[in-house]
Amino acid sequence: MLRRLLTCLAFATWCFLNTWVEFAEGESPYYSRYDPIQAVVIPVVCWEILLTIVLLGGWEFCRRSRLTRSRLVHLLFLWLCLVPLGIAAIAAMRAAPFNLIPIVRKSWFWPVVLIVAVVPLGFAVLRPYSASRLMRSLFLWSWPALAIVLIQGARVTLFKYPAASYQDRVLAMPLKSPPKRNRVVWMIFDELSQSIAFDKRPAALQLPNLDQLKAESFYASSARSPADSTELSMPSLIVGEQVIAVSPRAPDSLYLRTRSRTEGFACSAVPNVFDKARELGFNTALVGWFHPYGRLLNHSLTKCYWTASWLNSGVEEPFQPQELWDGLLFRARLQFAVLPLVGHLPGVFPGISQRREKILRFSYLLDRTLEIISDPSIGLALIHLPIPHPPAINSRSARGLTAQGRNGYVDSIALVDQTLGLLRRRMEQAGLWDTSAVLVSADHGWRTHLWRGDPDWTADDESASHTDASGVPFLLKLPGQSSGVLYTKPLRTIVTSRLITDILSGKLTDPAAIPNAIERFEAEVQF
Repeated sequence: MLRRLLTCLAFATWCFLNTWVEFAEGESPYYSRYDPIQAVVIPVVCWEILLTIVLLGGWEFCRRSRLTRSRLVHLLFLWLCLVPLGIAAIAAMRAAPFNLIPIVRKSWFWPVVLIVAVVPLGFAVLRPYSASRLMRSLFLWSWPALAIVLIQGARVTLFKYPAASYQDRVLAMPLKSPPKRNRVVWMIFDELSQSIAFDKRPAALQLPNLDQLKAESFYASSARSPADSTELSMPSLIVGEQVIAVSPRAPDSLYLRTRSRTEGFACSAVPNVFDKARELGFNTALVGWFHPYGRLLNHSLTKCYWTASWLNSGVEEPFQPQELWDGLLFRARLQFAVLPLVGHLPGVFPGISQRREKILRFSYLLDRTLEIISDPSIGLALIHLPIPHPPAINSRSARGLTAQGRNGYVDSIALVDQTLGLLRRRMEQAGLWDTSAVLVSADHGWRTHLWRGDPDWTADDESASHTDASGVPFLLKLPGQSSGVLYTKPLRTIVTSRLITDILSGKLTDPAAIPNAIERFEAEVQF
């Protein structure tokens, strides 16, 4: 009985092996919005207990009914084994020392896998009794390895940080009588490409709001972000120094390394653009995603709203805490969607759950953004939105947000334009557009090498991708500005925080002076 129990429990644990491997890797606490024990572990453990009971009961029934020699029963068990084996393959990809995703996306990968699988599949069909016994032994004797993974996950993630570690910290006190001049709204659209939005825009893509802003702003046509990832770029932009490496060490701790400070330092321990704004008497606010801004920069912000990114397979979080039953259904959908080749089944798309969750996150962030930008007491507001970053949640044909259909990056660019138009209208209604400086840029460009071959990749994306899409837009409208200024020289957006400080302090009021300020700052910054 003990052997059967351990075998069934191992089978159930393999079905969620990607969860335990991810916890053992120890990277998720910083990026998690909620305590993973409540959000992930409890539903997973409940599923494992349920699966163990069902498997053990089925095994005992077959023994007592003398069905253990039935060829059909063994074939059914082998068929069920495809689930834990598939999840184990996903877990192995996560634990591999190098990134295997580009290989998996190659057109030849799955045909080669199917050819290699012919031998074990043939063995399972021809010798189901032997194959079944082999799989049961594999599950039973995998417990030493499973124990190591479970203990490591508990040690470095689950029991290392109390639930309170995942809560937002106390925000800075609002400053009384903040200045009503020189207000700055800084918009970062994640993964927005300069070439796709402006230089080599697809003919069918209309972006009237971006074009209108370009016509009345300082417009840099050759801007480059600090890095090609949000992990590096956002700290670089906020701190105003080129970050070359980051090290998440706790839910509220991110260590940075720069070229001038290679020993590393805590992000929260150095002055940032919000601190400088508060020194000038301004209240500050941030609406964003990915980094845990409410735990990391709370001391610098008067208001803060943020959501987590979509975490790695196995530890994905819902947008909001769920009741146990909803949590069980959520995890079951995710595990089914992540199974290899499941996305090739008719009517099944593995990104549907992620898209639905992204729509919830984006809608929440958009509502909070509308609140912040129409609040005249906020002197500096950073808006970091998860668009046009894949997966796409907008359909140009359906003219709205949707988790269905085959939508891609070009559809997401259209959503950026619609969002910018909405934010502009709200600021105009509040009487703040003309009196505010508005800066629109991105944390990095479109990383086609990451997304080509992804289920979201469309024909429009393929057509648009044959260009250097790594550059980012940079549009800065000063208060009262109504005519455009074109800047064609290379621009490093790392100077953004210094530009903002000069605007808030009243030193930068003339659009014609922006090029000189940029060149002066670039000479001072170490890249």
